[in-house]
Amino acid sequence: MIVEQLMLKDVVTVRESDTVKTLIETMIDHKIGGAPVVNDQNQLVGYISDGDLLREISPKQQTIYDLYSLISAIRVDLSKEKLKDLLTRQVRDLMKKKNLRTVEKDKELDAVLKLLSHDHIKRIPVIDDERHVIGLVTRSHIIRHIGEQLLNE
Repeated sequence: MIVEQLMLKDVVTVRESDTVKTLIETMIDHKIGGAPVVNDQNQLVGYISDGDLLREISPKQQTIYDLYSLISAIRVDLSKEKLKDLLTRQVRDLMKKKNLRTVEKDKELDAVLKLLSHDHIKRIPVIDDERHVIGLVTRSHIIRHIGEQLLNE
């Protein structure tokens, strides 16, 4: 099986110039935990996840496991000034830029599975020759696909 057969095609992206506030609104509206980051030419330039936000704002002494814990921590531990500052920062300041993993649509799914497991990542953007995001491969969709195959046998 190749990536194109399993990838999500309706990918929510954010712009590198978007504010963190816009990013959080997008994540909440679409119920997603991260998004590919694109430039003004719609080319992939990074990836941002809820983990990137958590690392930026989590209190050092507290472990935060998910977005809901994050919201609780913000209410309790962050000053309004610090939160206001974070919300106005741009996505490019927090996104992952280095060692960004991507795949092409004709890549074998086995190779993607190795990337996901070896690099401990949850999602890999699928790009075309001009680095436009055309899809997304996620661990959860692969697991669902494998599960469906096993259950239908």
